[in-house]
Amino acid sequence: MALALSSVPAAGTDASFSLRAVVPVYCEVQYRGTGSIGTGGQSVSLGSFREYCNAPGGYSLVVRYAPGTLTGTVISADADMVVLDGSGEAVLSRTQGPRFRSRTFIATPGARGFDTDRVYFDLRPIISA
Repeated sequence: MALALSSVPAAGTDASFSLRAVVPVYCEVQYRGTGSIGTGGQSVSLGSFREYCNAPGGYSLVVRYAPGTLTGTVISADADMVVLDGSGEAVLSRTQGPRFRSRTFIATPGARGFDTDRVYFDLRPIISA
């Protein structure tokens, strides 16, 4: 965080101060709790996640996974959901403005099931022009 102070002398003994703070953009997603294992084509709880981002323009929640895997798998976070296409990356949700929230994540496997053991979640700030 940067902080700048300046004073401007006024007439007589009065003085005024100008204060400006610059806060860097910070985004973080944290895994909370444990998930549960489903059988067959059932949905699997991935647990809950806490997301925080102070970007003024908002942020995107991105799911990353190994390219060529998880085709047809549905990932959902509360009311948001995305069907993975095997590309290795998908935007699950976009949020306008800064936000802090906790959400439950669920995965429903596609036709090939869960053919990777790693899924990552990233918060990417939306930079306004």
